[in-house]
Amino acid sequence: MRNAKRTESGRISVEGEDFAWRLHREPQWCTADGWRGMVLAVRHVDGQREALVEWPMPKAASHSVPYRQRPKIDAPLLNRAVTAAIQAGWQPLSRGKPVSVLVE
Repeated sequence: MRNAKRTESGRISVEGEDFAWRLHREPQWCTADGWRGMVLAVRHVDGQREALVEWPMPKAASHSVPYRQRPKIDAPLLNRAVTAAIQAGWQPLSRGKPVSVLVE
């Protein structure tokens, strides 16, 4: 039996522009930084430069242990990812290294 990795990806239109997105990383434990949140990779369908948008792990209400379920990927979350990346200085149609953005 093959160990297939499920990849989530798709397209979304934000303010008349089309963007492709994919799940870059699930939430995970890092020994140096503790819990790291989900990361989505977003790029303009005509562009080359990606934006890596990371969400912090949500905290549980009663104590500081994080809630270990990643956010549901839906249209409002994707719109927020694209707008946060653009506000942080990402130019989707330019070339270069991926831009990392932390959404608060």
